[in-house]
Amino acid sequence: MQPIPEVIREFIHSQHVVSLACHYEESIWCANCFYAFDENKNRLIILTKESTQHGQLMTLNPHIAGAIAKQTEKITEIEGIQFLAETYCLTDPTEKENALEIYLQRHPIAKLIPSNVWEIQFTQIKHTSNKLAFAKKTLWHR
Repeated sequence: MQPIPEVIREFIHSQHVVSLACHYEESIWCANCFYAFDENKNRLIILTKESTQHGQLMTLNPHIAGAIAKQTEKITEIEGIQFLAETYCLTDPTEKENALEIYLQRHPIAKLIPSNVWEIQFTQIKHTSNKLAFAKKTLWHR
């Protein structure tokens, strides 16, 4: 597996909310979730209950699209990623515990809210940044 380029890793670490788009048959939904980035496994970790609309759809179809965007009004500071991924609700106790530990390091308040632990495994990422050059693109795929 190719390592994710440093510019993309740094950007993902600098943010904390991911927008997800999921679907199954005629049902489509998007959701915003807090995340933690597990750089060693090229994945995001999110907490959400399986009973949510997006949790149900991701259970039925693990193929999702998503985006992480810096919130700015300055055109020279626009930066973000768009991605394709596969997502799974972790059920193995050891995997779940390890992922939850990573998540709680970033969002300790989450220990107060019971939820399912999910991993989002990137398959493709497009990073766009206006910081060094207008609309500079960096691509990555698994």
